[in-house]
Amino acid sequence: MKIRVEVGCDEDEIVIRCKEKTQEIEKIESALRNLSGGEPKREILLYSSGAEFYIPLAEILYFESAGGKVYAHTARAVYSTDKKLFELEEELSASFVRVAKSTIVNVYLVMSLHREVVGNGTVCFKDSEKKAYFSRGYYKLLRDKIQEKRLG
Repeated sequence: MKIRVEVGCDEDEIVIRCKEKTQEIEKIESALRNLSGGEPKREILLYSSGAEFYIPLAEILYFESAGGKVYAHTARAVYSTDKKLFELEEELSASFVRVAKSTIVNVYLVMSLHREVVGNGTVCFKDSEKKAYFSRGYYKLLRDKIQEKRLG
């Protein structure tokens, strides 16, 4: 692998040229995105009190399914979406991971994980009192995803 740095350009730009997009290239791309402030500002259409809101994905703590509807939780509000969890799971960036049958969390906003000896554990989020629950079977996946995305 060759690495070349050109100084004196009008703007900073990183270009990755490769024969094929391997897992190693994807990791490099992800690391570069994290260094530059994360993924591009993607937004999702959500609803609350009959109004439509375009909320940046980076602000969403977690999605949960309850009572046949899917809700998106931010630090300060709860919105609904017309999408199903499995649709969100396919569309969302790699910074979101399923942690229970009814929950998908944003790994960049996880502050702590509290495991119980028996049953579910709790996910606590940065700058929020909100909590989500993870199933025992998803704990290793969640922990690995946090380490991959946040710790490199």
